[in-house]
Amino acid sequence: MADTNRNVVDNINNLNERKNFVCGVVEGFYGRPWTPEQRKDLFVKQQKWGMNGYLYAPKDDYKHRANWRELYTVEEAEHLTALITEARLHGVVFYYAISPGLDITYSSQKEVAALKRKLEQVAQLGCNAFAILFDDIDPEMSGADKEIFQSFAHAQVSVTNEVFAHLSQPRFMFCPTQYCSTRAVPNVQTSEYLNTIGQKLAPEVDIMWTGPKVISKILTVEHIREVTEVMRRPPVIWDNLHANDYDQARLFLGPYCGRSPDLIPLLRGVVTNPNCEYGPNFIAIHTLAQWSRSSALTSCDNNDAVSADIRLETEGDDASDECPTGLSPSTYHPRRALRMALEEWLIEFNRPVAAIGTIQQPQIPTPVPILPSVNTCMSLTSTTLATPGIPQPNINILADAVQDTTFAVAMNPVMNSLVSENKVVVEAVQEEADTASTVSQDASSTSGVEPMDCNPSPATSPPHNEDSMMVENGESSKEESTEESTTPVIETTTQEEPTATAKSSLTLPLDSTLDNSDDLTVDDLQLLTDLFYLPYEHGKQGINIMNEFNWLKINSVLVIDQKKDDVDSKPEVQEWFDRAAKFDEIAKGVKRMANRLNKVKNRSLLYDVYPYIWDMNGVVLLLNSYISWIALGQVSPLVSNYVHGNYTWFSKGWREVFMSGDQEPWIFRGGLTAELQRLIPVDASNDLFVYKAPDVPTRHTYIIRPYLPDDQEKLYQLILRTSDDRRDGSTLYAAHPNLPGELAVGSYLEALKDDTVKDVIVMVVEDEWGDLLAYGLVTCDPVEHTTREADYRQQIRDKYPKVTREEGVMLTPSEELLLQLYCEPQAPPKALIASYPVTITLGSHMSITDESISKRLLTCILAAIRARGIFGGHCSVNVGEKQTLEHYSRHGFLEITTQSTTLYLGRSF
Repeated sequence: MADTNRNVVDNINNLNERKNFVCGVVEGFYGRPWTPEQRKDLFVKQQKWGMNGYLYAPKDDYKHRANWRELYTVEEAEHLTALITEARLHGVVFYYAISPGLDITYSSQKEVAALKRKLEQVAQLGCNAFAILFDDIDPEMSGADKEIFQSFAHAQVSVTNEVFAHLSQPRFMFCPTQYCSTRAVPNVQTSEYLNTIGQKLAPEVDIMWTGPKVISKILTVEHIREVTEVMRRPPVIWDNLHANDYDQARLFLGPYCGRSPDLIPLLRGVVTNPNCEYGPNFIAIHTLAQWSRSSALTSCDNNDAVSADIRLETEGDDASDECPTGLSPSTYHPRRALRMALEEWLIEFNRPVAAIGTIQQPQIPTPVPILPSVNTCMSLTSTTLATPGIPQPNINILADAVQDTTFAVAMNPVMNSLVSENKVVVEAVQEEADTASTVSQDASSTSGVEPMDCNPSPATSPPHNEDSMMVENGESSKEESTEESTTPVIETTTQEEPTATAKSSLTLPLDSTLDNSDDLTVDDLQLLTDLFYLPYEHGKQGINIMNEFNWLKINSVLVIDQKKDDVDSKPEVQEWFDRAAKFDEIAKGVKRMANRLNKVKNRSLLYDVYPYIWDMNGVVLLLNSYISWIALGQVSPLVSNYVHGNYTWFSKGWREVFMSGDQEPWIFRGGLTAELQRLIPVDASNDLFVYKAPDVPTRHTYIIRPYLPDDQEKLYQLILRTSDDRRDGSTLYAAHPNLPGELAVGSYLEALKDDTVKDVIVMVVEDEWGDLLAYGLVTCDPVEHTTREADYRQQIRDKYPKVTREEGVMLTPSEELLLQLYCEPQAPPKALIASYPVTITLGSHMSITDESISKRLLTCILAAIRARGIFGGHCSVNVGEKQTLEHYSRHGFLEITTQSTTLYLGRSF
């Protein structure tokens, strides 16, 4: 009984301590800051969810870090005052943070006076809570500081204590330079820096801490007690669990987890530093709020609830996605918290909010190098010990691979986010203005960086413009398009957006044949969350996509050269086709979710998630196209030797290391999207996964699939319209409209009719109306196909008149083709075939400007070629066809040799 009473008293004391517990959000990421309107919306949500703190610390805001000495103008002060006032009205403490550590001279009274003056100005605006941040700076003092201060820690403590006293000891936070265990030198307990901070810093000042790592998977009671002992006060956790500024190919929508509510009495607070995009942070903030409210007076063991979440999902564990039954309503469980957050988030999607400007795309990173049979996105660092009992990959090889997977540290555009527009004030010097949308970064010259000091701001994100809004595409029907518009390049306005016009080529692979009549559902948002889960784990449905595709690819040998009768007679063959159909349904489910997202009323929120959904849809489409190609039996028997490709998720020991949390998550760049890309067996073709998302959402759809006999007329029409260096040839060849198609693809289509021919591959891209937009041709035996081409031309010559070239007489384009018809085709040079044995031809409609379409088509083609055990291909361009040459060059083909009037290009994969 005495023990029970003591526990009750302890719990009551804990509840009293929670009244002073800081639970909120720190806007502390690198990249484009949030707008004043978004911050005000955040304050409303924080009040609703019982959160009490907001830390203003956008790394790339104008006067927070780069120009910290400058006072605010009258306009800026008015906006900052409005934010402080709005926070107070909603019961949120507004902490103004400043980061002077880049260039401050600690021993200079002039510098300290400038810091005081800046914070005095903010205090006069109504702010009564402050923070000084010394994270992500050079730990070396200047010569002048070394003459005055005993150590770096003494210098920082001196300035902080002086400013704290000058401001009459308000609420105050301090972020140390060694802000996590991996940055503590040599460790937390013996760090001279941390011990000095703990001993000398004013005891009323709270110290921020990120945990064992910069992005910590788990925070334990033991760890917090160790840190508290060194710092001589409970820490405030700066939680980077949902931060994505170190890898803007990833978005984190999973619940707050890996932290037991038992930690709450041991902490001064928790502030989450979430995704750069404001809208998708609903779940991160909502579930943190639920966590902070979880009761200490509960009969359920909170540690048990958390341990269920810490045990990351593994394939085949269907129960891992379910919450334990019998939990008290006041007990926190991440799965239940996620479901509750999703139900409220659905309402947010249906709230009418306009989107200002174009989609703010994250910076396109350098593609992750893909090395044959090597895990290319994991490396064990010198500061991390291998996990006992887990098979470890070859660390030396992985270390070499990871040298090419790091981002270069670059200067960021400095912005002013206190005004309505995020105006770029100082633009960083760049080698090229368009480096963010091209693969121009030299991976070999990059150096390792980490999230609180790494990512350049999104160079491709335009500033907000309140005077103009981009119009979204995809509302017009096929009949409304002009004759020229055989591809979805449609000018239209929607009822939701102001009148304006914007053109965008076919982009988002959404399927209009799916059931799109229903509104967005919680299950759709669950799928979205599973595709973009957390730094150290993928969601259940995301893992299922990987598992199903991997099984189908590994077991594709079951359907090689299988006849239709074998499907019924062999159960294993039937199983393969059943699972292929299941995978097709999974792909359609992703498209259905994307279709419904495109219809939501909250356009601002859609714009935040759209680039990620757009890319994920494209990758899932690519995987499904690859499975469709296998299902048609167009795989050679060599596939079993090359089908495995470069697996990372399925590599020995890799999954365990990924999920263990022993590595910082920027080692595993790209998230689930990159994992799915790596399942395609195209080791040296990672450049094909780099493309720019559209500026505005579009609802058009396309599929990549093998050529079917019924496609011949449509394919000929496509080629007719792309003849003459990709220009419209419908008028030029009006007398012989089928001739361009017959010369370009006729011999390939004839070869497909012959069951004995196994070296030809033809793939097409089809839109939602059944029109063909692009095509790809492959022959794995160029010499043999040259013979077939000669025979085919001989067969069709009787249909066309013979033309001869007369001196001084210029032939029409149609006559030029007729002349070509009567010429004998030439085989590629033998030396070229030796290095690049496959002939590849790409063609697309002239109005297609979105290179993701042709790049994904080429990726599927290269995977099909590689499955045959071939690793290089070439293409040919007539000398003078500049646009065609540029088209192939943008797809990774390099000039190799010239023969007569033909230029040959090649690439490896």
